[in-house]
Amino acid sequence: MGNLLSREWCHALFFTCMVGVITFAEAAFSAPVFSGAEKVDFDSVAYTYPPSPFKVKQAKKLGIPVKTNTEPSIPLTGYLAKPVGEGPFPAVILLHACAGVTESSEVWSDRLVAWGYVVLTVDSITPRGEKYICGREAAVPAWIRTLDAYGAKHYLSSRSFVDSSRIAAMGMSLGGNVILQVIKKSTSEKLAMEPFRAAIGLYPNCQKPESINVPTLILIGGADQWHSADACVEFLERLPPPHQLTLKVFPGAHHVFDHPGMDMVELGKINRYHPEAAELAFEMIREHFDERL
Repeated sequence: MGNLLSREWCHALFFTCMVGVITFAEAAFSAPVFSGAEKVDFDSVAYTYPPSPFKVKQAKKLGIPVKTNTEPSIPLTGYLAKPVGEGPFPAVILLHACAGVTESSEVWSDRLVAWGYVVLTVDSITPRGEKYICGREAAVPAWIRTLDAYGAKHYLSSRSFVDSSRIAAMGMSLGGNVILQVIKKSTSEKLAMEPFRAAIGLYPNCQKPESINVPTLILIGGADQWHSADACVEFLERLPPPHQLTLKVFPGAHHVFDHPGMDMVELGKINRYHPEAAELAFEMIREHFDERL
């Protein structure tokens, strides 16, 4: 009986600690104010998945209709900020990490606006009933968020102060994973939409390289514990040519190296500001966008 109570007590303590860790992580990425931005509504794009050749063959064999699956568009929200003036301005769609739209998102929005860009920060998890998906990223998969990115692109193209031919996408961490989907040649072809003019992925999880059709910059820390810098090096080496992808690995830098004041352990992994890496990253990001937008 005593052992049973001890196990139950340990389980209860472990659960309490995990809740505390997640709550602390959520609090560390405090909700943004976005005082200079307008909250806007728009829709993701829909996508109908074509049936595989095997399914077509089976359907014909059984004499039944071929089934297709559709990912419907859903209502989304975002924060729209712009420089002073009438424009038209180039624009950047900002894709958040697994903690959702946070103070870091607002800092990047303000920085990009100061550089002369319209910025639409997309909230991909709140409209889907989520708040914090770190550790369970499959709750809102990268491919689904790719439909959000293209929905945001479609929305921005309708605004008179945006130059629709100069729209880029930028994502951090899990948002960087979305960028790796966005830049695939197959993605814009499947959606029958023009690709983005440029893209930037901050510390993404580099996997499964495919042909890309967007000039892209990937920045990651050599000491990143969430996503492997070595995997991004391999990603670049295996990427089918021709491509316009540049990779920069910052030795000694951890995850979220670009956010001043960041120094925390989240789900057992380090997030830490690295001032030297951050300053160089800012220069490279501004140069990448200025040259292509």
